[in-house]
Amino acid sequence: MSSSTTPYFATTSSSTGAGTTITVRFNNGKPEETPRFAIGYWSIRGLAAPLRMMLCAAKVDHTILMYDLVEDGDAGWTSDYFTSKPALKSKYSCALMNLPYVVDQTQERIVCQTNACFMHLGRQLGMMGGNETEQSVCEELLGEIYDLRNVMIKFAYTSGGTKEEAAGALTGATAHLKKLELFLTIQQEKAENVVPHHLVGTTSTAPDFHLYEMLDQWTALHPGCLSEFPELDAFRLGFQQLEENQFYLESWLHEALPFNNLMAKFASAPEATVYERGQTASWRGKGEITMSP
Repeated sequence: MSSSTTPYFATTSSSTGAGTTITVRFNNGKPEETPRFAIGYWSIRGLAAPLRMMLCAAKVDHTILMYDLVEDGDAGWTSDYFTSKPALKSKYSCALMNLPYVVDQTQERIVCQTNACFMHLGRQLGMMGGNETEQSVCEELLGEIYDLRNVMIKFAYTSGGTKEEAAGALTGATAHLKKLELFLTIQQEKAENVVPHHLVGTTSTAPDFHLYEMLDQWTALHPGCLSEFPELDAFRLGFQQLEENQFYLESWLHEALPFNNLMAKFASAPEATVYERGQTASWRGKGEITMSP
């Protein structure tokens, strides 16, 4: 940081435009210190859920900045993020400013673009494999899992949300699920029939968290869809039982936030329901709060 009292990036709601600012503490630092990392994203799970989960699993203090999407007239949408973004780009010389972003107070930089965020946090938290080969495999998996996410994004944000379209989305996702199932099958053979809770090596890596989030979303859309993918289902169930994941999974960040944003035709409200324009959205605008185990 630039000094012991002045952080590189000011994380107050008034500075960022975030509707909710959460300081997550694990009692491993001084409570008056600004945490090294901050995650900026919408007030949903979305792309930020795995990033938040990574930091919680590592038990690293961090700040979560959530930007609210709200109704604008009868059909439009707006957000304080849109008005704050130009100032953030200018103040921090961040030409690629976008959501999600990761603030690294120590390196005095903002990392943008989803997979770059995964890889930066992964490297800093020791979650990108134990050697160059494993790091490369993590990078491959992040790309494949993002392809799986893109199928969901297309359904949630560009379809009418019908049962027929949902079935078509699962058909589109199957090619990616098959590849990931085969990957885990090969890993299982290497591990002498020990069901792996990790994609790479014997500890958690960045792609574990993104895959878990996507499997959670696909099973919310199609319960039982992993019956044809036993290795993926075993991964999902095993990963969510790991001790280091319990704080996040039992928190409202996982339980009470929707998967997708308000205009989505799937899971735009909690419990995989669809947001109705004008309904109460209790997950927005919580102000500045603190969370800890």
